[in-house]
Amino acid sequence: MNSTQSYIIQQAQHFARAVHGEDSSGHDWWHIERVTRLARILAYLEGANSYLCVLSAYLHDIADEKLNESKEAGYKRVQKWLMQTGVEATDQELVLEIIHTMSFSGGSGQPMRTLEGQIVQDADRLDAIGAIGVARSFAYSGWKGQSMYDPAIPLRTQMTSEEYRKGRSTVINHFYEKLLKLKGLLNTESAKLLATGKHQEVELFLRAFDKEWAMGNESYLHESPIHRGQVSRVHIAFDDSTAGSLRIMLRSIPGEMVVTLSDDLMVGPLVKDQDLDFSRSLAARKDWFQARYSVSDADEKKSMLLESAVDWLTWPRQLMEWPCVIWAGNAASEQLGLRRLLSLIPDHPNVMLVNAASILHNQNPNVSYRGTFEIGPDSLKNVLDTTEYVRLTRQEQASYREDWQRLLNEDGTFRVLQRDVLVTVPESYYDNEILKAAYRIEARNGFFKKSARIVGEVIGHSELAVSDSFIEYRVRCLIQLGALTYTGDLDAMRNYSISLVDASTLEEQWSNEQRLAKSVKVKMLLEEMMEIHLSEQGIMEQLGQMDVAGLNHPVCTTETGSTGSDIQAHIDRLMITYKTHIEQRGSMMDSLVKMLSRLDEADPEE
Repeated sequence: MNSTQSYIIQQAQHFARAVHGEDSSGHDWWHIERVTRLARILAYLEGANSYLCVLSAYLHDIADEKLNESKEAGYKRVQKWLMQTGVEATDQELVLEIIHTMSFSGGSGQPMRTLEGQIVQDADRLDAIGAIGVARSFAYSGWKGQSMYDPAIPLRTQMTSEEYRKGRSTVINHFYEKLLKLKGLLNTESAKLLATGKHQEVELFLRAFDKEWAMGNESYLHESPIHRGQVSRVHIAFDDSTAGSLRIMLRSIPGEMVVTLSDDLMVGPLVKDQDLDFSRSLAARKDWFQARYSVSDADEKKSMLLESAVDWLTWPRQLMEWPCVIWAGNAASEQLGLRRLLSLIPDHPNVMLVNAASILHNQNPNVSYRGTFEIGPDSLKNVLDTTEYVRLTRQEQASYREDWQRLLNEDGTFRVLQRDVLVTVPESYYDNEILKAAYRIEARNGFFKKSARIVGEVIGHSELAVSDSFIEYRVRCLIQLGALTYTGDLDAMRNYSISLVDASTLEEQWSNEQRLAKSVKVKMLLEEMMEIHLSEQGIMEQLGQMDVAGLNHPVCTTETGSTGSDIQAHIDRLMITYKTHIEQRGSMMDSLVKMLSRLDEADPEE
């Protein structure tokens, strides 16, 4: 850039600052400065004329009809300035052409002819998206007197330039009418790459806005900025993992929406949904977790309980208007969610139940899932494509409601699924498995293992789905009751390690939990002994079936000087000795099995 061009750029900067310095519409001086910076960068990346790009960027909004009597008047204003400043005639033509073609015009503007024009247009559009683009949109709509959002104002899908400028809209509608389209309208490869992250930020904002609009809104499906007028069927998930997989699976199918009704009802007192009981029941549930879980887990759980309570209060009523697919697998939390939901949407005319875990297991018996949350989007798509949905009859819905009422009446705090039946059990239900896990990973005899390792071991070996927070709570219970000892700080799972306790006091002074720890250790030792016995038996059977005659060799001698021909004789004598030994051990193994059974029956219960 030569000295004359540098002078012209400096004058353009002063001119633009004078025009836009007091603007409050989002087209202020700092917008001009940002667009100019982006244009300069793109010019370098794309090999364009940097002088023309920067000059056009500084001047691109001066002709805007918002700042002039008309677009033509603004255009003449720029033309006059270019002539007075001494810009070369050919450069004037290019700059004016760029300014004239800049406008979005409802998405119907003509394409830029020159690379410099494409770059300035891209720079302007890049500043309209991302976090700054979101902020500018609200500034512009406020300046124009538009509302933030009004569900009664429809989106404008096809607009003339006049309709785009003067038609009735809202700032949220503006995102869909213009900003989300800009990424697909960019000209240069560099701008398209820069736009990816900025476009995602706009989408994230809209999802966050939509989520907040849904809070306590029983008309959400009619009002949602994202879903209004587009929902044909609602899919219900009872955890975030299932909901995420369903959204991925359904994203290419229009009209399908996913709703998450979370809250692990497997654990804690159950919430009664009647208006008079709800607040007391929810408070009891929060207090239960506060009293039992670690500080970090309890705070997180209280926040989750509050969010899920709002969802459970606001979603069921509006679900009655749409066909619903409930995804409930073989996890107690899902089956409990199913029963609670059906109690809140009595006699729904079009509700279907899908147990994807059972369907996939029937298709392939070698595959088992503890719940829908373990199933990926591709497998769920397989279920969706191969399953003929059947609506739940009124009688079936009534049966689930009755079962929910039974569980409420039992007034327990922990529930599991046993042979497809939900059963209320003591909180100590998993204690025996925790102690076994500690033994398996050798957290015993004074050796300590991280609590998280024991919790993971329990969950990994369990056929049932249970939360790590609940198992960690029971680990701390067993510490408090003397069955486990620990080192570290109990404020969080990651901060302490545990080991099995060997009770050193007299037997009559042992606590039930210490007896349980002893019982577990004895059972694990007996099980190990039986495994060794079975392994040894298999080895001896294989050895007895072998033909070792080929191993004989005239020069092969043993330590006693015997030749190899004695190998078979030695094996024969070994088998005779083992046969006597196995006969004596047989009765002992039977006794061990009976002892294990008695220990199981003698396990203390809460």
